[in-house]
Amino acid sequence: MCFSQKNTIDSIQKALTQSSDKKERVVLLSELSEMYKEIDTDSALVYAKKGIRLAKEIDFSFGEAENASSIGGIFIVKNNLDSSQVYYHKAKTLYKSTKNHFKYAQTTMRLGNINLAQNIPISALKLYQESLEIAKAKNFNALLPHLFNNTGLVFQQIEDYDDAVTNFEKAYDIFLANNDEANSVYPLYNIALIKSILGKDDEAIDGYLNLVSYHLKTENWVSLAQIYNSISEIYFNNEEYTKATEYLEMALTSVKDKSDSFNTGPTSFYKATIYTNAAEIYHQENNEELAKSFAHKAIKLSLQNSYKLNMMKSARILADIYDKSYRLDSALYYHKKYIDFSNQYQEEYDVKQLTKLKMQNQFDEILRQNEIDRIYKEASYKNREIKFIAGTVAVGLLAIILILLFINQKNKTAKLELKEQNLQLEKKELNQRLEYKKKELASNMMYLMEKNEFITSISKKLIELKPDAKKDNKDLIQQIINEIRQNSSTKMWEEFEVRFKEVHKDFYNALHAAHPNLTLNEVKICAFLRLNMTTKEISAITHQSVKSINMARFRLRKKLNIERDDNLVGYLNSL
Repeated sequence: MCFSQKNTIDSIQKALTQSSDKKERVVLLSELSEMYKEIDTDSALVYAKKGIRLAKEIDFSFGEAENASSIGGIFIVKNNLDSSQVYYHKAKTLYKSTKNHFKYAQTTMRLGNINLAQNIPISALKLYQESLEIAKAKNFNALLPHLFNNTGLVFQQIEDYDDAVTNFEKAYDIFLANNDEANSVYPLYNIALIKSILGKDDEAIDGYLNLVSYHLKTENWVSLAQIYNSISEIYFNNEEYTKATEYLEMALTSVKDKSDSFNTGPTSFYKATIYTNAAEIYHQENNEELAKSFAHKAIKLSLQNSYKLNMMKSARILADIYDKSYRLDSALYYHKKYIDFSNQYQEEYDVKQLTKLKMQNQFDEILRQNEIDRIYKEASYKNREIKFIAGTVAVGLLAIILILLFINQKNKTAKLELKEQNLQLEKKELNQRLEYKKKELASNMMYLMEKNEFITSISKKLIELKPDAKKDNKDLIQQIINEIRQNSSTKMWEEFEVRFKEVHKDFYNALHAAHPNLTLNEVKICAFLRLNMTTKEISAITHQSVKSINMARFRLRKKLNIERDDNLVGYLNSL
């Protein structure tokens, strides 16, 4: 604890002891809780709960809101977002009852931050918009840049990068106008991150490095570690492993045993991401002990906070490490975890894509509603004008009829235009969904090939172990091999067939109509060939040898009366 902070705490505690005014005591307990939040969360929680009890006793709503808000912040530091949300909701309701518009808008923004961290972008955006309307109406310039920055994070999360950058740039401009250098670095970091996502690596690295000196000056260690890790990931993806390791070690040094007084949000995500990156880099360098250590750290943090991508990457690394060291039980355990986490991550990604479509539809609906309201207001104004004219001159009657006809025609035209726009949007949405399904099918195929190659590798190692095992263990090993192959083959085909039918729903009907005597295996081969898959790729997925696949293709050509392989693929693509 720094000297000035200790002095402040001592002065608040002294004032608390001397004060007999209960309202003042409630406020002092809130201030004391805020001071302890970064150094002793348990003590901070005790003071805030005392404040709430005393505020309820004297019916002091604002003081109760202040202490509830303090508890919300404490649970943020503890990385307990659900509990934080409960107390911020309570504070928001109390601030509304006291008509404290700034605190109400600020708490609404914090609830939006929690929804954003929990991957609920629609709810986050609604909360930000609510807070933004109040901030604009009341000229709360201190809140505006934070709201624009956070709104940009929502658009970034749903991969609408143009709108994201627009909001980040607004945030940066307002931070500069407010002379708030400390916070102006965050939109700049977010812009650099988007450049990295878009493949503009050199611009991204320059953007990150421009922020390093400020974080060093302010000892903002977690944010500094985040920057070094982001640069490390860029070099790692470009296979520049020496530089990747160099920046990784700087990230680990920055985050190790350092507190970050500037970052009041949950730091677990940044640490989990850094540990995952460390596991990947050290695994690439064959430093398996360090890789294993950081992978375990990443999984532990990620499991506590449901960071699906970090869990998936770390489980894959651990499965590979244990496989190489012939610890097959552990390898199989983490491979199963990898599959579970992959499925969870895929489900989360699918929800994200659907959310993106849903948000776009909601935006379109808002725009349509605004246009309808505008037309309605125009019509109302015209009607009042017509009635005024009709009351003053007799000739106005004819003018009223003409104007009403004009408005009626305008409304019909507007409705037709809206209908046409709706049809175009529906058509565009259908095309987007089909394209998404195609990408999902390709991604699923790559995942299945990787999964089956891994399972085949495990099966081979089990076969190699079998001759040296005891008789009882030989039977058990053979049973495991059979179950792996049977379950893998059946589940693979079921997963593949579901996604294949979504993209090529008429293919099976056309194939069965033209060739009703095909076997199930021949139908499978046809489906794989319809996707232009090679013999080697089909072999990897089906657990059949390349020779078997070539023979199957030969028999299929004979049955379909087709002479060459390229003609076979062309024929299947035409169905």
